[in-house]
Amino acid sequence: MSFRKILNEKVKKAFIEAGFDEKYAIVTVSNRPDLCQYQCNGCMAAAKEYRMKPLDIASKVIEFLAGDEAFEKAEVCPPGFLNLTVKDEFLTDYITKMSKDKAFLYRGENTGVSVIDYGGANVAKSLHVGHLRSAIIGESIKRILRFTGKTVYGDVHLGDWGLQMGMVICGIIEQFGLENLQTEEDRLKNITIKVLETTYPAKSQEAKENEDVMAECKRITFELQKGEGIYFDIWKTVLEVSKNDLKKNYGRLGVEFDLWKGESDVRDIMPEMIEKLKSDGYAYMDDGALIIDVTNETDNPPIPPFIVVKSDGSVLYSTTDLATIIEREESLNPDEIIYVVDNRQGGHFKQLFRTVEVTKTAKESLKLFHAGFGTMNGKDGKPFKTRQGGVMKLEDLINTIVEGAYEKIAAAVSNEIGEDEKREIAEIVGIGALKFGDLLNHRSKDYVFDIDKFCSFEGKTGPYVQYSAVRIKSILSKAESTEGVILPPEGDVQRDLFIMLTEFPYAVEGAASDYAPNVLIEYIYNLSVILNKYYHEYKVLSEADEEKRRSRIATLKLTLDLITKLLGLVGIDIPERM
Repeated sequence: MSFRKILNEKVKKAFIEAGFDEKYAIVTVSNRPDLCQYQCNGCMAAAKEYRMKPLDIASKVIEFLAGDEAFEKAEVCPPGFLNLTVKDEFLTDYITKMSKDKAFLYRGENTGVSVIDYGGANVAKSLHVGHLRSAIIGESIKRILRFTGKTVYGDVHLGDWGLQMGMVICGIIEQFGLENLQTEEDRLKNITIKVLETTYPAKSQEAKENEDVMAECKRITFELQKGEGIYFDIWKTVLEVSKNDLKKNYGRLGVEFDLWKGESDVRDIMPEMIEKLKSDGYAYMDDGALIIDVTNETDNPPIPPFIVVKSDGSVLYSTTDLATIIEREESLNPDEIIYVVDNRQGGHFKQLFRTVEVTKTAKESLKLFHAGFGTMNGKDGKPFKTRQGGVMKLEDLINTIVEGAYEKIAAAVSNEIGEDEKREIAEIVGIGALKFGDLLNHRSKDYVFDIDKFCSFEGKTGPYVQYSAVRIKSILSKAESTEGVILPPEGDVQRDLFIMLTEFPYAVEGAASDYAPNVLIEYIYNLSVILNKYYHEYKVLSEADEEKRRSRIATLKLTLDLITKLLGLVGIDIPERM
């Protein structure tokens, strides 16, 4: 049980014994730390129900808190606040128990199954900066939800079907000839990621300008979707080559998917789904297309009809999204599906979710949530581009910030660190800076990509937090032992550190409840600030009093362990030295 929850239970008991509803007994960290550590404002809310003055309610409740083992002081403050200060010994006892528990006394109570759709990469295309936020935010949400007790499946959900695949295959055949693509060995030799990166853009442009080329691409797509033959074999090789490249780039960001499924994985269930939508009376023909009306009188503006099949007989990605919900429900039986996708797709998801509701495609209890995110912008306030005005590859963006981190590190570290280690540190710090800078903002907000700011060792940045942890690592590495009895706080800074340590469950739960990793990032930063104050306030290794020295070392170890764990939940590593 969290420390604040323990306090909450004590105050609840006092409210009940005083004759008031326990719902008013909510303990929060004080917004006036000069007066107290914790407060309860429930007496103000209870006054209306009980037709009493808040001060009278507070005075009655306080009688049942007097003498409690947890509180040094429990006072009434006009017009009816309960101000609470805990005993150092009671706080220290909890901190000691935290230090001996791998989960820091946190017991996640969230249950159920979540699916997180946070990849969205297209086969035969390189990842670009537009894929960054989905990967970083989605991976964080996955890790955080798992820590709270949920079973979570992360799905890349590849764009690997439809006309774009016909275009890619058409371009490959034109480049190498069918005779050189017959065996798997030939296909793997000729179809490389570099070939794929240029094939689709070129063939797509050509098809737009030439009706015969477009017709051929559509013919190949039709043959591909039969699921056999040479076109299907080429497609499988394209998929394999693309996945390997995607895994390399996602892996560099520390992003791992449990499922590598794509639109193609629902190709077999779509015909049955479409027939059912028609037979149940939801889908009907309109100007050659099969559509479903999903808007209602309260929608302003109205939600456009959901197109199941276009007039040319093809399906949209919205159709495969609908089928994917069916497939996920059958294979995973989730309680929720979270889509970590750009805010600009909000209209699509509103339409998709309404279609599921109208057609009763999924169980009524299934929660569908669009965890939308804003854009990463350049200093001009517009979506980030290359100097030439194009969309930057994700690999190039990562290299840019890692190089920025390297320049900072090379200028700061001693010559004792070799070039290879500097590069390793720069990789960890650079990617950590990128993630921290992204996650610092609520996912729904746009933000400016600023290398100098992100890579700074000062301020609210990834390197600041990482360096704080590395400094403690260095101290602990020189200690004879990290074991020791944690003593009661020696002063306000240590007391503040203890209280901050006990607050981490609320940061975790806050991040989980709104799918908002920024809540956790904010807590990690604030904890690092207090940790640095503690570091400067107290001597550690040079402390002559052995009992105090061991206590301070044990305190630092607990803080480092917690920061390491929480950084892990947002996918940020800590180097051995900086």
